[in-house]
Amino acid sequence: MVDKKLFTPIYIAETPFVNGQLKPKKAKKSIFELQNSAALNDNIYHFTYRKGEKLIHCFYVVENWDEPERFLFIENNELYDEFTSQFGSEGEAEVGRMDTYLDIDSLESVVEKLTDTIENGYYLEDRVCHLYGQGMWNDKAFIVANRVALEELRDAINMALSNGEFRLSSSTSDNEPYDLFISCVPSVFDWDTIELPYHDETYFNKTKSPVKAFDKYRYKLK
Repeated sequence: MVDKKLFTPIYIAETPFVNGQLKPKKAKKSIFELQNSAALNDNIYHFTYRKGEKLIHCFYVVENWDEPERFLFIENNELYDEFTSQFGSEGEAEVGRMDTYLDIDSLESVVEKLTDTIENGYYLEDRVCHLYGQGMWNDKAFIVANRVALEELRDAINMALSNGEFRLSSSTSDNEPYDLFISCVPSVFDWDTIELPYHDETYFNKTKSPVKAFDKYRYKLK
């Protein structure tokens, strides 16, 4: 079974790229040490950084050097937040709807996957998806969405089935974006480790995020 890693991109149009390397404005030399740098083609570069005994991989993707669309796909592990912080305010421009799983041992497939992810994930028409959960026992639940949102939900569920977890970025009809995190837990999962989903505070305390149902996204849900 291929061990794919989860990558989340940030938008870094203003970060200097000098001699084949990124030069983040807030980078501290003592924190992350560049271990490897390689051009996969004219538009995609692979970097590996080290902090202590831990590694973090990232892929710098430039569709057109004359245009500002430039993304850094970063391995979504325990170093992710600290690594992105060195890009300042740009590091806050996370493009969650382009999350993807990559096999870093097959760089040829990475190039194809990243190209498809940007083409199919960044320029899609607006998606609208409303989720109406259960207020209490036996209440009905609803999903109301336009077609593109339902298709993305279907694809996100398939990604979670294949890789365990995935995040879907969508929007409500008032144009307020949100992230839907999906976890495919094992059959032996202990459901007592997370709270029931009911949200009617007349009967239940406010539900906490089910962090324990996630591994790859746990750092983002705390």
